Amino acid sequence: MLHQRSEVNEVSTPEYAPPEPPWATQGSSPFGAVVRGWGTGLIRGGLAFVVMALVGQATAFVVNLGSGGDASIGTVAKLGWLYFGWFHHVAFTTSVVGLRPGSGLAGQAGLDADVGVAMMLATFLAIALLYKGGRAVADRAGGGGVARILHGMKVAPAYAILALLVSELVIIDIPFPRIGSVSGGLQVRSWGPSWFLLPLLIAVVSGAAGGLRSGRHELLSHDPWGPRAAGAVVGGLRMFMLGLVLPFVGLLVLAGVHPSATKAYFQTISRPPTDQAVAIIANHALLLPNQSLWVLVPAMGGCDGMTGGGTSASFLCYSKFPGAMTRPEGLRPRTPVVRTNFGRAPLGYFLFLLVPALSAILGGRYAARKRARLQWEAVAVGAASGVVFAVLVVVGSWFASVSVRSPSTVGGIPGNASVLIGPGLVAGGLLALAWGVVGGGLGGWLEGRKLPSRAEIPRSSGSSAWGAGHTVGSPDVRPG
Repeated sequence: MLHQRSEVNEVSTPEYAPPEPPWATQGSSPFGAVVRGWGTGLIRGGLAFVVMALVGQATAFVVNLGSGGDASIGTVAKLGWLYFGWFHHVAFTTSVVGLRPGSGLAGQAGLDADVGVAMMLATFLAIALLYKGGRAVADRAGGGGVARILHGMKVAPAYAILALLVSELVIIDIPFPRIGSVSGGLQVRSWGPSWFLLPLLIAVVSGAAGGLRSGRHELLSHDPWGPRAAGAVVGGLRMFMLGLVLPFVGLLVLAGVHPSATKAYFQTISRPPTDQAVAIIANHALLLPNQSLWVLVPAMGGCDGMTGGGTSASFLCYSKFPGAMTRPEGLRPRTPVVRTNFGRAPLGYFLFLLVPALSAILGGRYAARKRARLQWEAVAVGAASGVVFAVLVVVGSWFASVSVRSPSTVGGIPGNASVLIGPGLVAGGLLALAWGVVGGGLGGWLEGRKLPSRAEIPRSSGSSAWGAGHTVGSPDVRPG
């Protein structure tokens, strides 16, 4: 009897196995996560660069063709690389050169400035290409969730290095017509560090997101926080995309309500020289996401303005709204100087409060619909989406802004001070957090009303009250 009992114990006692490290998925290893996937990463990063370079060249060709097609092939090619830089918010050193002595401006060092701007419609295209490339690298290399994120980042080196090499080609001289005693030209040349750092940053984040998407099943398997985190991310992304689309829709409605303003816009861009109309419309199309963010932040209660260098000025808020423009007294009629009168926004413009409200509520509902299983979980996931939304608004607002840095004092701004012109980052981020958390939580509550309030505990037939709270496969440790 004792011998038989010992055999039963030997058979029923499970053998201890140490937990596997997180990288031990699909036969991978720490060393393999580092060395594998580079071939695919270099190819996909280089392919994304080629596509974006072709988009820049095509944009330059269209702009030149619409402007009469007078520029040489070399100038159009350089303009195409200029557009490539504008797709990534890289900085250009802009200098006014060749000024006539009679202008009173010749010889001033303050005429140099490093200017950065992003044409975000093309920026989103670059993000999509790098995201898909990072996902393809991670799918091919395999591994666990962390390894796949690292694999996705491998699209970044090729993309950033090629952008840095191209930056040496961007030196453009643009003559401008004589205005009074002022004549000369504009020289634009690349500013090297930003040509590498910003494309690298965009590629690293986009590729990592693609790698994370590749390993989503592992992320979702970490119950319960995996599905909740995924729900917060998709909900925040939905809020942000609605925050870009709804302002554009609101401006279209505004154009229909005030057709005279729309007519004035097209009359302005079609005035002689008419060959600039195509360039203006093409550039405006590329800047549509920037325009939406310049509307979204004021719609939430923030301001567009200029900050940095010890200065701060707002020019678009509910409390500071541009009104009629007047010409200061004593100036000649043809002098292009006007003064804008600011005041409180008209009552109808407060309808733009619907933009952040709808974005947050619909984004929270989407997050809850995708990942929530309980009522309280729906509210929590919807509110957490607001945190993701706030981060995206801050990053997007920086890309939508124009950055300027001058080596010398200009207009009261100290030399080498960086000035940002666009949506307020700090106020915009805090307001987006408030709108996103409150609105996302409300949207999650609306979607979660049809969900159960608590999880049902499965009961096995014939089990006692003690065993009812244990999941299937848990050891039976009842006393006695």
